[in-house]
Amino acid sequence: MKHKFLLRVLGVFSTLALLIAALPLAPVSAATLTLSPTSGPAGSMVSVTGTSVASSGSLVYILFNGANVATATVGGSGVVSGTFTVPTNLTRGTYTVSFLFTGGDSAASQAFTITPSITLASGTGYVGDSVAVTGSGFTPSTTVNFYLSGSTTPFATTSSSSTGTISTTITIPAAKKGTLSITANDGGATGTAPVNFIINPKITLSSSSPGVGDSITITGTGFYDGAVQIAIDSGAAVNAGVSVGSNGSFTATYEIPALTRGSHTLKVNDAWNNNAQVTFDIAQKITLTPNTGNVGTSVTVRGSGFNTTGTITLTYFGQSVTVTLSNGTFTTTFVIPGVQAGAYTISATDGSVTSTATLTVTTNITMSPTNNASTPGNVGQEITINGSGLKANDTVLVTFDSAQVTITPSPIVDSNGDFSLKFNVPATTAGPHTITVISGTTSKTFTFFVEGTAPATPAPLTPEMGLKAKQPVVFD
Repeated sequence: MKHKFLLRVLGVFSTLALLIAALPLAPVSAATLTLSPTSGPAGSMVSVTGTSVASSGSLVYILFNGANVATATVGGSGVVSGTFTVPTNLTRGTYTVSFLFTGGDSAASQAFTITPSITLASGTGYVGDSVAVTGSGFTPSTTVNFYLSGSTTPFATTSSSSTGTISTTITIPAAKKGTLSITANDGGATGTAPVNFIINPKITLSSSSPGVGDSITITGTGFYDGAVQIAIDSGAAVNAGVSVGSNGSFTATYEIPALTRGSHTLKVNDAWNNNAQVTFDIAQKITLTPNTGNVGTSVTVRGSGFNTTGTITLTYFGQSVTVTLSNGTFTTTFVIPGVQAGAYTISATDGSVTSTATLTVTTNITMSPTNNASTPGNVGQEITINGSGLKANDTVLVTFDSAQVTITPSPIVDSNGDFSLKFNVPATTAGPHTITVISGTTSKTFTFFVEGTAPATPAPLTPEMGLKAKQPVVFD
């Protein structure tokens, strides 16, 4: 009985073995997939290699996050190779890249990490430039900060879109000449790979058309180190008295030397011979010293930026004089004539260009004599008052301690704005007194001191004091 049971069991196993042997065998998958690189920004190119037991020549789909991004074929030795572009509509994170075979092999996959990236519209320029920046792969709708390499303080900020892209402009911060490495980060563990921006030196002038003798401000950026040297045209460099700061910038004040009218070049060097230059135009110019005064004031006129040789015609208060030029410059003087107070235009022309300046004439009222407590005047003393720069035809009033002084004829300002009058000090007490002169809206007050000690009694000339007359006195 026992033997019959064993025979039956052996028979069942034999039948199962025959059935298993008759079933078709599925091929064992040997597919592999390798990515290079395994991380990168959206839009970057990735190489894919692998192997497969699928039939030679069969089509292979390369899938990124389940979407077909490229195709390849199985080679004769089962090698698969190809490339694909990382989709640009995906944000930072880890995604699956896989093979999908059509020739009888199973899928193979590997992870790929999308990192954010930025691109600058320009890779070279100057401090202060506005540069367009685009980027992708950021966390959607979040703040994106821009950093200089090695800094933890952002110099610019923007926000990503709902798809993780950015499009903005950044202003290049102050830095020394050289290459800036710029990164962006949305707060993730890693930021973008650095992109480079090359900074070049640059200078700007506070005026593009200064005159000779003008003080201008020179601002420089993107220099490296050391003292600043300035040169005009091909002239010798002079020390500007300032040095380049730690951020590559400087500010210097420079007085324009004697130059002819026209275009000139100003060049700046640092200690490392990094340089920048800018063109400016010398404009014609006249200056008045002083530019404010009363009638009788002597005014010096200096001009520059005119024709190198020849003459200029200087016009002032209706008068014209000719002055000789020397290397485009001239100096002359005139005296303010009798005119009313106000602003007057002084002009100079060489026939090609004209320059003007404004001279302000002020009112002036003087009294003579003047005195003080130590050297007082006296009752009856004659006082002279002169005025200039006043309004023509205005009446002039004089008060002595608020009482009007009668002057005949009544003084009137003439057509040149001048007047002159005299009066005698009226009977008054000793001490200081106020004399006020009024003409239109102009007034001037003086203090006049009257003596307190009477003058000595005059002695007769003859006969001498203490002597009797020798001649008899005769009465008619």
